[in-house]
Formats: sequence, structure tokens, C-alpha cells
Amino acid sequence: MKKYTITEWSKHAPKAYLSNGFVGFRVGKNAFTDITGILAGFTTFRYTVQGLAYVPAPCITFSYKNNRLDPRIKSQSYDFSCGEFTTEAVLDCEGVPVSVTYRQLCSRTSPTLFIGTVKAVGDIAEPLKLTLNYEVNKDGETVSELKCEAPYPNPDVVSYFDGKCHAISADGTTGAGIAYRFFGGYSDKHYLGDMMSSVAVDCSGEPVHIVTSYVPGVMHSESYSQAQRLLTLAAWTGIDTLVEKNRQAWAKLWESRVVIDCDDEKWQDAADASYFYLMSSASEFSPISVPPFGLSDDGYDGHSFWDTESFMFMAPLFCAPNIARSMLKYRFDRKDAAENNARLNGYMGIQFPWQSGTTGCEVTPPWATSAGEQHINFDVALAFDGYARVHGDTIFLKDVAFPIICGVCRWIESRVEKTERGYEILHITGIDEGNDDVNNDFYSNTMAAKVLRSGAEYSVKLGYGEQKKWLEIADNMCVNFFDDGVARQYDGAKRGNNCTPLMSYFPYGYSNGKESDENTVKSMVYETDIISDCRYPMQSGYLGVFPAWAGDREFSLKTYEAGCLNFFCQPFYACTESAIDDPQDRIAPRGALHTSFITGRGSFLSGLIMGLTKMCPWKGGIDSSTDEWFGENIALPAGWRKITVGRIYIRGREYRLEAENGAKRATLTEL
Repeated sequence: MKKYTITEWSKHAPKAYLSNGFVGFRVGKNAFTDITGILAGFTTFRYTVQGLAYVPAPCITFSYKNNRLDPRIKSQSYDFSCGEFTTEAVLDCEGVPVSVTYRQLCSRTSPTLFIGTVKAVGDIAEPLKLTLNYEVNKDGETVSELKCEAPYPNPDVVSYFDGKCHAISADGTTGAGIAYRFFGGYSDKHYLGDMMSSVAVDCSGEPVHIVTSYVPGVMHSESYSQAQRLLTLAAWTGIDTLVEKNRQAWAKLWESRVVIDCDDEKWQDAADASYFYLMSSASEFSPISVPPFGLSDDGYDGHSFWDTESFMFMAPLFCAPNIARSMLKYRFDRKDAAENNARLNGYMGIQFPWQSGTTGCEVTPPWATSAGEQHINFDVALAFDGYARVHGDTIFLKDVAFPIICGVCRWIESRVEKTERGYEILHITGIDEGNDDVNNDFYSNTMAAKVLRSGAEYSVKLGYGEQKKWLEIADNMCVNFFDDGVARQYDGAKRGNNCTPLMSYFPYGYSNGKESDENTVKSMVYETDIISDCRYPMQSGYLGVFPAWAGDREFSLKTYEAGCLNFFCQPFYACTESAIDDPQDRIAPRGALHTSFITGRGSFLSGLIMGLTKMCPWKGGIDSSTDEWFGENIALPAGWRKITVGRIYIRGREYRLEAENGAKRATLTEL
């Protein structure tokens, strides 16, 4: 993995994104003061719906002999191997230069902690003073009140120096506890009021650590006191040990690195950046799931969509099972809200909302045209199904997965309408949001049948008996094809209208027979404008899989370039939601770019791990062998020789996954 270092900043360069999936920050060129923070579970109401709110972030200023100093920023480095972001700067102390290094990181092992370390080196006559203040630098309206308490004032009684506050969102609905502590620096630390204090810095290079603990109120009734307790535990552990543990946690994640063997390093850079930003945004400890923009900002209000289960879930499913399980826990813990949502819509079972916040209720803005995007119910159920298949955890299956799958099956049973054509799903919006209110969307109907069949198998396996109705519906679901077996997107759709039916085939392994499958893939690749579709998010990251399946390696490479490389920009390989058309804007943007869009990174990774390797756990029955998961005849984009995933986890064992161009099948080697 690379360490990316920059010494020049374009006017509109996106800020660096630091996160551990529990708390996230955007850090600008002046990392000392240009910083915003987002905390999982800390929300406010905007535009009539709940969304993520900004929390106070640590801002640092320097002064010498009571004169404030403006740092001259020399460079910034982002180390993808461990998530450490380092800024190098120089302070002018009355003509004497003082070099300052500022390292920032979000701890993966102590998830509430944001650790900043300042080192200063210079030959100055008097102490350099560092002043710490907690501010909201994003519009300010998202935090209406900070209830602060002074640090412990008597050093004879307490040997450490804490500040804490209770942040309250603008609408007063949620809170967050924030506490900080200095480690190092001279003993004459000063409390200046509210969340503001100062410390004298030793300019011999001895570090000063500023550790902040963020605890969302949804996880603790006294979040501000709990934040302070966690600082005490941090002190016991030691900051150097916490930093090392964070590095070890990242090293463990990177054991599952996806390696692309080819001559052009841009592909490895793209794969590494995708993996880094996805894993940075996902945590086994978070009270919420992974929003489309992670915790980089309040994009899409920080809601969870189908993005999580259909695109971001696949890499953790194989590479970080605890994270994948946490994503599912978010849905399971909101099962009651999904049941109420089904009842409000007039259905039985459970119906997950299109946009879900902290409560699990529907929080789609009323003006949004997505009320019919009920296919998310299948997406969520298939994620639980996939975890059960990949990891073989019978307790998880019985206690967690089956209640969700069963609830969705009951919803399907009440949602379908029986006609002379079989069972139909009418008035739904499929993946193609440009066509609302269609009948018998191909993806929705095929995935409904898949969920029903899995549910029926699990019911028998767990001793609950046969579910004949579910199988009857699955066997007679209305699915449309053209005369040559090419999938029709929905009732009345024209040929070549859209390539979204391909998602039934990948990642979920739908098949209508070899000839029909091949005709569908070729039609969607060559009769639709698949390159134009690559400009948009979601499927774009893996659309290059399908030309490879058709044996067209050159077109696969072209599709990958359009659907992946065009979404990255500098600095630090930030990722956007829509493709950046002008190559110059990817290097030095001439206008503001909205980053970091995590969904597309998950899409790219799932195509590398599953699509090009032709590995699909949804193939066959619920207990099918791993041999049955793999398709034949591996074809990779032109110039790619091999794909290797260093470590994946399947049914309690660890494997290396390799797919070589021209090979009959991908291989699993047990580690």
C-alpha cells in the first residue's frame, strides 16, 4: 500500500477523509483548524427528515509570546496501510523556524477515539503554546448547544487534564458526549473556558497527544461521562500502544488485499483506494450501517439505502466478516420498524424502508420519487442469506438470518398478485429509477423468487416444515424474456432499454439456462449504451465484468476504465458519485467535487472478488459446496493477468482466492 504525499494543493482539491466507521472527519490543507466531524448516531432534522449532524472537532492554534502564529503547510501524507494522516508545517517564532508535525488518526480498536499527535522542533527562547478549541466548522446549525464542564482544576487531586461537553443537535433530538485529554506537554496546562484549553509544547520533539472521545447518545444515557471514562482506559493502555494496535488492525484487514497482476499500476492504486475507503467507513462497533458517503459528510443525510447490502457488503462478507455481521445487525435491530412499515403499506411480514436512519423507519423525503423502490427488501434478505451461506453459522441462521428472510418471504406472499400469468409484482420501481411505477421488474421478480426458495430451504433445515406457498410463488413468478431468451427489463420495456437486469446475474447468480444467460449478457453489453451507464454510480464499478463474461477483454477494459477510473480524483484518490468527464479535473479540479462516495468503491471490489473470479455463494442450494459456487472460463480485462485476494473467510476456514486469465476456474487455497 502506498503513502500518498502532496506538496501542492489545487483550489478545489477535496479534503482528506479520515474515518473508522464510527467517527469520521474531513481535513483540509490546514489540518490544525480546517476540520469537520461526523459521528455515527448523532443526527438532526433537516428538510423534514432525520440526517447526520456535525459534531465539534478539535481545532489547534499556536502562539509565541502571546502572538498567534499561522502555520506554513509544507506537505501532507496519507498512509493507506494504517489510516494515519500527517501534516508537516513550519511556524515562524520571531524569525526562528519551528518545524511541526501533526499526525491524525481514528482508532480502529478503540472506536470512539480520535488521536492527534503534535511534535515541534526548534530552538526558541520561550515555550510554544498550543491552544485547543472544539468547533463546528460546517454551517454551525447542526449543534445548537454545548453543555461544557471545566477540566479537573486541582492537579494535587487529579493528575490528568480533561474537558468534556454534551453536544446537542440543532433540533434537540439527539446528543453526543465529547471529552478530551492532553497527554504530554508541560505541566502548566490551562483551561480557558467551554471546550477550550492550552498547553505548553516542548520543542525538542517530545509528542503532545490530543485524544478526543466521541460517544453518541443513542449508545449511552450519560454519553459525556462515558467519553471521559474511555479516556481513562486510553491512558491505561497508552497512546503509543493504541497507535500500534490501530496499525495491527489495519494490517489484519490488508491481509485480504485484492491484488491485480498487470503492468499498469493505476489499477492496483484504484483497488487499494477502494478497499481503504470502504473499510475506513465500516466498523463492527458502529450503531448505524454504512451510508453512501460513509462518514465523510451528511450526503444523502447519512441514510442507509440498498447501497449497503448490494454493493458495500460483498467485500466485508468475504474479507471482514465481523464488519459484515455488524451491517446485518443494523437491519436486524430495526426489524420492528420494518414490520410497522409493512403494516403501514398494507402488507404482512417486514418491509425495509428505502432510506433508513437511526430508528429504522422510512425517512425518504416525501418529495423524492422512490416510494416504490421496494426491491431493497430483497437486497437486505439476500445479504442475510449470503452471510448464512458463506459462514455456515447455524446459531446466526436460526436467531438472526431466518427471522429476516422469513419476514421478507411473508411480505412477498402478501405483495404479489395472482393472475393468469402467474404471480406478478405490480406498481414497483426497479433499479432503473428513471422508470417509476412499472409492472414485473425483472430484477425484483427474479430476486423475490430467489428469496422465497432460500426461505423454503431454511424452513425445512431448521425444522419449521415445508413452505409450499413460497415455492409455488417462486416457481410461477412472472418473469419476462424476449423470444431469444434475453431478459426484458419490465412489462412493455423495449429491447436495449437498460442493462439493469444484469444485476440478477451478478452478484446473485440468477440463471435461465446457458443460452438465455449468454444472450442476455451479450445483449446488455452490446445493445445498450453500457459505457454511458458507467457514468453513474452503483453498478458502474463492476459493469466491466459482463464484457469479460462475453469473452471481450478489450471492451471489458474500456468498461472498467469508464466505470471505475473516471470516479477517482486527487489528492489521496478520493472518489466521487458520478464520473468526472474531464481528466484534468481528476488531477486538479476546477470546481468543487463531492467526495467520498463509498458505494462505487464497494461495487468495484465486489466485481473483482466475485465477478471476474466467477464466484457466487447464491448459486445452488443453501448448503451447496464451494465447488458449486464457481463458474468456468476465466477472462480478465485486457492486460490483466491474474487477480488474487490474499485472505477470505468461508465457513470457519481461511483461503487465498486466485483467478488467472484463461484458467478453467478460479482456485481456493486453504491457508
